[in-house]
Amino acid sequence: MSTSGLLIERPIVLLASERSGGNLLRAIVGSHSQIVAPSPVHFLINVDPLLPLYGDLSDDANFRQACEDVSRLLRYQIAGHGEPPKPDALFENARERSLVGLMDVAFHLLMEKSGATRLLLKENEAFRYAHRLANAYPKMRFLYLVRDGRDAALSWLKSPNHFGGVSHIARTWRDEQRACLSLLCDPSLSDRILVVHYEDLVSTPDEIVESLCQFIDVDFEDSMLEFHGRAEIREQSAGVRNWENLSRPIMEQNFNKHQAELGWWRTQTFNQIARRELTSLGYDVPDTSGIHRLGGQVMSASKEGLALASKAARGRLPKPVEVLARGKRRRNFGKITSELEARQRPRWPRKH
Repeated sequence: MSTSGLLIERPIVLLASERSGGNLLRAIVGSHSQIVAPSPVHFLINVDPLLPLYGDLSDDANFRQACEDVSRLLRYQIAGHGEPPKPDALFENARERSLVGLMDVAFHLLMEKSGATRLLLKENEAFRYAHRLANAYPKMRFLYLVRDGRDAALSWLKSPNHFGGVSHIARTWRDEQRACLSLLCDPSLSDRILVVHYEDLVSTPDEIVESLCQFIDVDFEDSMLEFHGRAEIREQSAGVRNWENLSRPIMEQNFNKHQAELGWWRTQTFNQIARRELTSLGYDVPDTSGIHRLGGQVMSASKEGLALASKAARGRLPKPVEVLARGKRRRNFGKITSELEARQRPRWPRKH
């Protein structure tokens, strides 16, 4: 049992954006003899919004219903581990009636069934829960996997399961890196987070996986780099189009593809939106073309003009004094931002 009273002692949580190689890292770490790394159920973002619908979880009937629904969720999303925990087992073994308590008991039962002593969780938007998880698990470790956002965007655009244009992808990637970088700047969390660059992972896997093992306090095992031979991984690779490469050895040159395939305009768009985050993480970002900047400004002004005209037609224009106040605030914040960006240097660069 953990020092916090929960069942899992030292969980490991992966922080990563979509199409950043998270399932590759999950497959590698989950091939360790002591670690189970289930296929993603995205437990936190799925269950958290439901909790208010159950009411007071101290009521046995409400908590039992939550346990039944968690069991159903796991039944239809976990691959390769057989039957999910039964509702009665969740109800009887939970040490805390909360989101973290439900997660804790569900995955502890899964660990017991697999014979593992450690757990790696790959969760979409796990950064939103980082402080809550860190407070619940004093020995928790986070692996922050980052990939050049332009390569992630290219992979996203090729994916049959992801939608949206490059502007949407860039803003999503940017905002998720901002959240993770903010965690790295928090002294209460920074020493519990290891930054892993995807490019380093695929180009020097032995070195990176050994350093990763040292960080999470397990011995490196050669089997971790033979993940593609495991029956469970082959089953997942065959069942999910985006996971097809999991059944193959690590593709050591699988980066910088955006340079040839993303295209000039889309690359410029991504660079303009996410320049600050790309630079912080050590990726090279050429100056944005003046033509692209002008085009972006024209489109932005057009959208704002149409929105203003729409509001004017409904008689909902802001007061002049409000416009002046907001303008001053925006200019002041822009000055602060510009001064910081002018002296920005990479803070978490690649190792190789």
